[in-house]
Amino acid sequence: MTASVLIVDDDELVVDMTGIVMARSGHTTTHASSTQQALERISQYPYDLVITDLRLPDGSGLEILERVKRFHPRMQVILITGFPDFATVHSALRAGAFDYLVKPVQPSEMMQVVQRALENRRIREERELFANRLAAVFQGVDDAILVMDNRLRIVQLNDAASQLLGLTATPLHDSLQNVAPWLFAAVETLLHQARMQGSGKRAVCMVPLREKNQERLLSCTASVFQDPASEEPGTILVVRDESRLHDMERKQDRLGRHGLVGACRLMRELHELMQQVAQADSTVLISGETGTGKELVARALHETSPRARHPFVAVNCAALPAGLLESELFGHVRGAFTHALRDKTGRFQQANGGTIFLDEIGDLPMEMQVKLLRILQTHQFEVVGESRSTQVDVRVMAATHRNLRKLVLEGMFREDLFYRLKVVELNVPPLRERKADLPLLIDHFLMRLNSRMKRSVKGISDEVLTAFMDHDWPGNVRELEHLLEHAMVVARQPILTLSDLPPEFRNRALPTPVPPPDPTGRRGRPLKHTPPTGEKPDEEAITRALTACRWRIQETAQRLGISRSTLWRRMRAMGLKDQPRLLETIS
Repeated sequence: MTASVLIVDDDELVVDMTGIVMARSGHTTTHASSTQQALERISQYPYDLVITDLRLPDGSGLEILERVKRFHPRMQVILITGFPDFATVHSALRAGAFDYLVKPVQPSEMMQVVQRALENRRIREERELFANRLAAVFQGVDDAILVMDNRLRIVQLNDAASQLLGLTATPLHDSLQNVAPWLFAAVETLLHQARMQGSGKRAVCMVPLREKNQERLLSCTASVFQDPASEEPGTILVVRDESRLHDMERKQDRLGRHGLVGACRLMRELHELMQQVAQADSTVLISGETGTGKELVARALHETSPRARHPFVAVNCAALPAGLLESELFGHVRGAFTHALRDKTGRFQQANGGTIFLDEIGDLPMEMQVKLLRILQTHQFEVVGESRSTQVDVRVMAATHRNLRKLVLEGMFREDLFYRLKVVELNVPPLRERKADLPLLIDHFLMRLNSRMKRSVKGISDEVLTAFMDHDWPGNVRELEHLLEHAMVVARQPILTLSDLPPEFRNRALPTPVPPPDPTGRRGRPLKHTPPTGEKPDEEAITRALTACRWRIQETAQRLGISRSTLWRRMRAMGLKDQPRLLETIS
């Protein structure tokens, strides 16, 4: 390593010789002939190394050493003396001089000392940098870190630990049992286990707490280290608050229990938004194609909301005749109309305190839209046959596969109702846009169907998975479930094959045969993007085609003018044969 060196000596011969020796190693040198001049140069430039004579015309090299160590602790100092005095040299070394040399100095001896001094500087700088980084990590992490000696007295802790323990002052050298008895009682066994295991091992436990009517879950990790100060083993305790993650996992479990299976980016974003929306009481509009699971989203929102203990009432607005819809939603009294032989409680009253889910809201007649708008505004309605208003406390969720904005422009849906419903909108992605979730969905449905049908189907074949990946899924998740149920009804083996699927799906999934080449060339020109005869598509062409066709293998093969099996072989050669990587790309 090259360095900047200040040579302090009034003997020009010594200065020249030292400069030549330094230049041979690539170091740059600067000269000072007096103590005052040396101090001025040191204050102006951060030298790596100072080589100074002990005796100078206007002072001593010890003055330079003292100034360097006070204001420039990283700078190394080597003393040169022609009259070695043990007491002086000893005091210089104690004051921080790296080493001393006795005149006349041999060049080889000087270079060895200089190299050691620069190496020492490098090591000290690395240690200082490492210590600074470690301190930044120690204070910057969210985990609480407590460092204890062999008697479990706290010798160091970070800000997160002070917040966890509720400390206003640093309780150094006080025992953990005195500082935080509740934590010590929970981790005493853990600390003992860590000591028994010794260095290099970690002991872990979960500590449930309940404070201020809130449940908390702490993850505690203890490990033993050799304390350099006492030369005895110490203990490091790391405490992480897992409460938020635990709550998210519980909410995720609730979502999964309702069949909302999915781990791709679109579903993760939907789950995160649902967790936020569930705690609010706002009206929710759930949009998505038929079969995507809009009612599952509504039920999951209800079950993870504060209204979970109250009813969830679902109404399919498209399935009820227009004449009965008002009575079904708001109820009626006896004699309100023909065949009204007894009082009937409406769906809104049934959902009081809970949630009402209005599916296919886009099919709601115009006269009912007006009455629904009033409920959203006032939470009041009139039972059919009564003149007084009934007050209800319900959260309204609506769903549709239709484009409500387009219906508003066409005059078939009230604009004011549209904006009342669309306080928060959740869009459930179609299955063709989240094919990465197909394996998870398949496993989920097979497990559920096995339990219901008393079967033991273990999975599907590769050809079935390929066919599923190629399919556009117009019926979405519902279509997938029905396909698997059909296959399980007719299958006689534990692995579902293509022959177990319905004929109409199987015929679409079969590869299109590639005709043999026509030597006469009279079959017409090849399709666009098809490589010339005898020329194989390169990797870039295959990648472009896969992207353009959204990874539909059959369509990609036709676009490239090759068979599907050939495309699969080329994809394997390109490193795309592994299903997880393929699924990640699709998502």
